[in-house]
Amino acid sequence: MSVSIGVLVCNHSRARLFQANTLAFINELSDQVNPAARLREQDLATDRPGAYRGGGPEGQAHVESHRASQHAKASEKFAHDLATTLDQAIDSHGLEKLYVIAEPGMLGLLRHRLSAKAKGLVTQEIAKDIVANTTIQIRDVLPDRL
Repeated sequence: MSVSIGVLVCNHSRARLFQANTLAFINELSDQVNPAARLREQDLATDRPGAYRGGGPEGQAHVESHRASQHAKASEKFAHDLATTLDQAIDSHGLEKLYVIAEPGMLGLLRHRLSAKAKGLVTQEIAKDIVANTTIQIRDVLPDRL
């Protein structure tokens, strides 16, 4: 009996999800792009930070700082979207195992966003950015027998 395996390959700007069996890739289920990853920081923010006046004895003013960059927020949203896509693929394609190959920063974001169901299926995580590689090159990074 053949096992249905998912292989997620991603970085902050692109993600590819493949379905595989124990020996080879079968097909590419999705190819998602995070367009915000390619924009400049100032293009992601809608306005300058807000100013606040008052409160102090001399009416001091200060500017609200953005604690997280807009790129970081966009990457977190992209990781959340990928986690949703994985849950849908698990249900619709009956995935029984999952391999995650992601750039190190994105791998950390994904760990916090994956559902318990998806986390339970993760067989191996590989911290590499190979999303632009061919399917043959991606397959070579994985164990011989999935």
